[in-house]
Amino acid sequence: MKFADYIAPVKSVVSPLSAFFAGTTLTCLGYALLTSVLSLRMHADGVSTSLIGIVLSLYYAGYICASLTAFKIINKVGHIRSFSTYVSLFSALALMHVFSNNPYYWGGLRFLEGYCIGAAMMCLESWLNARANNKNRGLIMSLYMVTTYLGSGLGQLFLNIPDKSGVMIYMLVSIIFSVALVPVSLTALPAPDISIKKSMKLRELFKISPVGAAGCLTSGVFVGSFYILGTIYASQSGLNLAQTSLFMSAGIFGGLAAQIPVGRISDRFDRRFVIMWVCGIMFLIAPWVDWFIPQGTLPLVFSSFLLGACTFVIYPVCVSHVNDQIDDSLRVNASGMLIMLQSLGMIGGPIIISFIMQLFGSLSFVVCFSIVSGCFVLFSLHCIAKRDINYIAVTPSKPIPTAPTHAFHVLSQDDSLLDKAKDILAEKKH
Repeated sequence: MKFADYIAPVKSVVSPLSAFFAGTTLTCLGYALLTSVLSLRMHADGVSTSLIGIVLSLYYAGYICASLTAFKIINKVGHIRSFSTYVSLFSALALMHVFSNNPYYWGGLRFLEGYCIGAAMMCLESWLNARANNKNRGLIMSLYMVTTYLGSGLGQLFLNIPDKSGVMIYMLVSIIFSVALVPVSLTALPAPDISIKKSMKLRELFKISPVGAAGCLTSGVFVGSFYILGTIYASQSGLNLAQTSLFMSAGIFGGLAAQIPVGRISDRFDRRFVIMWVCGIMFLIAPWVDWFIPQGTLPLVFSSFLLGACTFVIYPVCVSHVNDQIDDSLRVNASGMLIMLQSLGMIGGPIIISFIMQLFGSLSFVVCFSIVSGCFVLFSLHCIAKRDINYIAVTPSKPIPTAPTHAFHVLSQDDSLLDKAKDILAEKKH
């Protein structure tokens, strides 16, 4: 296959969604920058490591709370208004850090910030899945994940900006979030229809897609453990600071590089098999990482790259698999529950694995990755043998245009005010 043939489907999706992805990148850039700044400043103020961890983890508590409740607001006022509301609130909360450096006060702000970001992500993910279909949903979700990781990575670069007053960085975060509203608010991409909505419980989600739901939980265990415990594992394995940084960055880059290929593969085959094969590869390679990383720079990069590639691609494929089997009325609620499952994994996974590492040493970090992925493969095989997939969301009500268009151009003529006015006049004539 020529490169042009490979990239053409990607361009056809990126073009109409360019404004959407720009808003996502800026949103992720802003909250990643704020998280790093708060961590560094609390450490500089002499706050204990344990209290820093509690303050920052309150963000995830807010995130989970949003996944359980924010769908009510989204279903009531719509995606664009909800996204604008929550991002605007985050912009204000970022500036409120200036008023005091009390860690307990910051903890309250972190909870509210986590709620706002969790709700904003629900808007974005459910919106994307409502506009996608089963033939391109994997690619679209992979592009969405690329923009989130790209924004988070770029946010770290802004830490180098000199800020003698201690105020400018918060102003910058607020500005970034304010600018993030612009492309999403002005996009002509039709928002999902909220006139018909249904509620769904977690038990019903597992019944519809046990592999997808369990996969999101498993993804949270991997992603949370890699981010939180990866540096500790590398340090305990004898790597210096530069090698530890290389280990982490290679893993994240591996996740970025694998998103689009795995997303496109999942659009062509049963997504359950794709998830299962990714976890099967993880099961085989994870224990070998501990042997490779002391062998030199190239083996270190290669092993971390593969580990990251498997770690970061599971969630978007699982989300795509779930949305293949539900209609538009359930997407917002389902999105919240999938986010909640991943968040629970990101909280519980690192806690459990850290205790195991304390008892059995650094090797247990990669062994746990292998054991969890192996259990998920067995679970997937059981589900695949037990039931077939009931695909019902083959074509969305208003799909993404297939031809490349500009972000702020009218993407759907039937959505324009002029055509609506013409329809009203035509009805009056008849």
